[in-house]
Amino acid sequence: MTDPTKAEFDPADMPQTSRHHIRYPGLNDLTRFAQQQFQAMAESIDDNIDDLPAQITDELTTATANAKKWRDEAEGFASSAGNIQDSGVAALIRRAGSDTRGALYGASALFIGDSYTQGFRASSNAARWTTLVCQAFGWSEDNRGVGGSGYSARGEGNKTFLQQLQAAKADNSTPDIIFISGGRNDGGTTITTKAEETFRYAKTNWPAARVVCIPALWGDYRPISVDAQYRADDIKTAALNEGVEMIWDSWQWLYNLTDQIHDLGSGNLDMHPNDKGYATIAHHVIQALLGGPTAISTPRVQLGSYNNSKSGSMSISIDDGIVTLCGDMGSTGNVYVGWDFARLPAQARPATTRFANGWTAQGGSMALVKISTDGKCTINNLYGAAGTGVGITGISWPVGR
Repeated sequence: MTDPTKAEFDPADMPQTSRHHIRYPGLNDLTRFAQQQFQAMAESIDDNIDDLPAQITDELTTATANAKKWRDEAEGFASSAGNIQDSGVAALIRRAGSDTRGALYGASALFIGDSYTQGFRASSNAARWTTLVCQAFGWSEDNRGVGGSGYSARGEGNKTFLQQLQAAKADNSTPDIIFISGGRNDGGTTITTKAEETFRYAKTNWPAARVVCIPALWGDYRPISVDAQYRADDIKTAALNEGVEMIWDSWQWLYNLTDQIHDLGSGNLDMHPNDKGYATIAHHVIQALLGGPTAISTPRVQLGSYNNSKSGSMSISIDDGIVTLCGDMGSTGNVYVGWDFARLPAQARPATTRFANGWTAQGGSMALVKISTDGKCTINNLYGAAGTGVGITGISWPVGR
């Protein structure tokens, strides 16, 4: 006889989980078929338990892959965001008048100096180098420069550089950066102490301001005078003593650039720049403030044999745009007028022909050496008996532009 309870129970009627299909007891007839339902549940677990590790592993693998993908995407977004941020900051730094640029470089500039700072011969104030620099950095400009002034020289209005600073202080000027440029008008007077006093006043009265000096600012196409070169050295010493920044070598920025000098008429050139020359000065000042080089520099190198000369100790170097040549070259026989015995590298060649004192015959005879714009060093004159070898007493000049 058949058991009616067995016939009426069908495990397929039991509910089951959606993911792993585990059967479990339903709400109906739980008491009547309890044994059968729990047995069916156990069997369904037994039937599916082997598949569970693989399913879990698959899900873990998928989750890991998704996590890596999401991580890579997040890193990509972060990198892009960083680039966008960098580009945005860079744009703000470049944009005159932006708060970002102002935070980096300040908002106002005070200029102390002579006629070059004043902008004498410029077609308008807008063409002055000081105004061009202010435009580049978004600064308001307070220009106190007066012609004929210096660290010791009293210019227009009887004002030295120190007195220009004192007038700015009396007017409650609040610069973020102070430029003190000049020295040409101080002539043969040693000015180290005067320059130190000037720098000290600026730093004491505007302790938060950046103080920058341009020793012997030279807006002339002619070579710097000996006195002005000495004054530049005085100012350099004072700047180092007082912790003031320097923009060096201004005397060669316009060297031999006659088209950048004010024309007084009939080809007579002034000692002051025209608008183009002031723009060149501004270019070098901006380069220096942003950290770029303002002059060529190369280490000392020996000059090799040239046109039958024998290599000796003759060397050339460039330090902040000033070329220095000295030493001697040997020869296979007696030297003669017209013999070119050395050739300078292109960056060291003078913008105009130079002449250097020299010697031959182991120093027994004096010689004059011509240094041409193509870099050739040629014996121009001999004063005494010819001998072997030729030497040059040290000579310096600004790099040709």
